[in-house]
Amino acid sequence: MKMQHISITKQNICLYLILAINFLFALKYLERITEYAALIGFFIIVIQFSIWKNKNRFKFPFNINLLNIGIICLYVVTSIVLLQKIPAEDLNVDRWSVITSFWDAYLNGDYVYFAESHQNNYPGPMPFYFIIAFPFYLIGELGFMSLCGLLCFYGLMRYINIRDYKQTAILLLLISSLFYLWEVTCRSNVFLNGLLVLFSILYFLNKPKDGNYKHLCISGILIGLALSTRNVYIIPYIIAFIYALRVKKINIKQTVFTGIIALITFTTTFIPFVIGHFEEFKTMNPFIIQSTFLIPFEYTIGFILFAIAISFLCKTKNDVYFFSGITLSAIISFYYLYHIIKEGFTETFYNSSADISYYILATPFLFYYLLLSEKKVS
Repeated sequence: MKMQHISITKQNICLYLILAINFLFALKYLERITEYAALIGFFIIVIQFSIWKNKNRFKFPFNINLLNIGIICLYVVTSIVLLQKIPAEDLNVDRWSVITSFWDAYLNGDYVYFAESHQNNYPGPMPFYFIIAFPFYLIGELGFMSLCGLLCFYGLMRYINIRDYKQTAILLLLISSLFYLWEVTCRSNVFLNGLLVLFSILYFLNKPKDGNYKHLCISGILIGLALSTRNVYIIPYIIAFIYALRVKKINIKQTVFTGIIALITFTTTFIPFVIGHFEEFKTMNPFIIQSTFLIPFEYTIGFILFAIAISFLCKTKNDVYFFSGITLSAIISFYYLYHIIKEGFTETFYNSSADISYYILATPFLFYYLLLSEKKVS
């Protein structure tokens, strides 16, 4: 009974964090179009809470998987129409522009990290972030990349084998989330990047008992690629690796091997963009941008130590995903608090001196823990 209670408690924590993130998005973005932003936000999270708590009622006398596919198709079609109605240039968000200016610079033979978005911001993410986006850059609509997050999430639900009617509830929880609507309309891809990190950890922790080095090599490649999006994702990897060492899933030699493969892969992603621009790279690069413009570097060391300490709370593999989501949420909250103290609440929250969308970094892990709690029992 004790273990069941702990699981339900963690499940509720994940749910409440998701609802809180949605409420923050309502306060910030609905306030621009209505004075009832708080009321509407509260109404939305009440509906979401009701959907989750009544998930066992989503049983219908027909193929529910077809219903789930229909829900996804309807959302995708609606989103495509919305993308046509809302030009990216009209948005006060420049993630799409950062990607576009990055590839424009590369194709023109210029140094990519000197490229500026339409809001005069330098590209902060690591190279693989842009490599993933390249096909959508060529298509001319980065919003399609945002929608891939929903499709990957659905694939994850099918993979871990939860009941179809519970998939319906979780799908509704995601597509009714204001943070994901924002993600799609603003052509952002934070949710998708987080899912890629989650997938790599899932693969790593499912290592065969015989210590298969092929598995570790693939894990290292996946981890290196995922880290070549945003450096904050080092946090869930720290938690995952320390847990794996503690439970003897891997040993020090295997850890070093995986780390070397990850480092080689990570470094390799920079090569196409640094060749011929090494001096410029020393002047401007994503390490400088992410550690200087967002929050002072010394705090990053504190975050790493915090993640190391948190990792010792992981008793099971599922705890890795739970505490990854919690730790990322805590770090983003600290980042936000830092800017509130430094610049004031209005400037930080409403004038966007700090980016509220970073909370989306944690949501794949929070949603995944909810999925695990609904997994079929064999």
